[in-house]
Amino acid sequence: MKPFTLPDALARASAISFLLLAAALPWSVAPMSIALVACAALTFLVWGVRREGWMRTPVDVPALVWLLALVLASTFSLDPGQSFPRVAKGFLFLLVPVAAYHGRDERLARRAVTVLLVSAVAAALFALGRFVLAGPHFPNRVKGAVGHPLTYGGQGMLFASLATAIAIRCRGRWRAGALAALVVLLPALAGTYTRSAWIGYVAALAVIVAFTRARWLCGVAGGVAALALVLPGVYRARAFSILDPQSPWNRERVHMWDAGLRMFRDHPWTGVGLQDLHSIYEVYKPPGAVEPAGHLHSVYVQVAATMGIVGLAALAFLVVGLMRAASRAFLEWRRTAARDRSPSGDFAAAISLGVSAAFVGFLVSGLMEWNLGDEELLDLLCVLVGIAFGAIGWARHRAARGGEELARIERAPDQRDEAVEAGGVTSRLR
Repeated sequence: MKPFTLPDALARASAISFLLLAAALPWSVAPMSIALVACAALTFLVWGVRREGWMRTPVDVPALVWLLALVLASTFSLDPGQSFPRVAKGFLFLLVPVAAYHGRDERLARRAVTVLLVSAVAAALFALGRFVLAGPHFPNRVKGAVGHPLTYGGQGMLFASLATAIAIRCRGRWRAGALAALVVLLPALAGTYTRSAWIGYVAALAVIVAFTRARWLCGVAGGVAALALVLPGVYRARAFSILDPQSPWNRERVHMWDAGLRMFRDHPWTGVGLQDLHSIYEVYKPPGAVEPAGHLHSVYVQVAATMGIVGLAALAFLVVGLMRAASRAFLEWRRTAARDRSPSGDFAAAISLGVSAAFVGFLVSGLMEWNLGDEELLDLLCVLVGIAFGAIGWARHRAARGGEELARIERAPDQRDEAVEAGGVTSRLR
């Protein structure tokens, strides 16, 4: 029996902390942050003790460039003292290699996805319960444990996109479990009344269908249009307000974007800085604007205003890196699908496609929301991207485990023969 060593104990603790992080992600930022720090610290310890080194991903260099852009924007900020503390969010992208390290183990990754979806369903039931008790009518909205409908809408969109990919592309208990999760997740997403999250989920669904059964896209479009027409009154009004330029929510967003573009024109290279924008917005907001704004309700306008051209270039590089990491396992599966139709390959493809589609939904939602500024969403997105990237190594990891087992079996007869010979020598000496 192999002795239990310190590296083994650290690896076990690190794997458990990763599952605890998956369980915490659908909830509030406090347990999420504690689990994140514990998982990252234990994983770094394992890398050091085992001398395995950094788990390299396509996000590493873009994340470093993004961090440097945050530092530059803060250095030349209108208020460096308020801007520099927000640089720390750039380190959240370290979660991608941490999650990829754990995600390369297929069994652990499957457990993590199971824990994540079960915890997401529990959080959705909790959110729906609070929604019903408070009166399920707008302006009351599903807020989740995070306490804000926009943030929870983003969470719901990411979870629902992943579950949809599993439901469409997998079979058996995974499909049944994903469909059961969607029965809870989609009503919770609808109850947020978050239009950007709705649009993001539709975009994610379109990506999943396009890469699974492209001919179904027309049916999906027709189904979405029909659903919008038959929704109950407030939901239908909220959905169609997306297209209404006179909607008060739309008008205020246009005012924010206009102010952000004027900030960009005045500070084109590194922007006004990462600090809260309330005081700056008061200077730049158009005459008709009523709502105060600490951010500009668009990732791209926000980055342009606060980080300038440097930030926009770094953001584009980061988006490419995240998409490469999320989609690589699916692209690899498509390349080798004719040779490998194993359940593991299909599941890896479903996870990779689901995370890639969720990221597309995240980017589409970002046209209308500052979701890149939500730690709860960044933590979840980075873990999902890491698991999707780790799925590339499932076949290799399985082969390595099989090779170790084969070597153990092959060594067994030799060890048995040595034992027999030793016993014979002992008996002759007697």
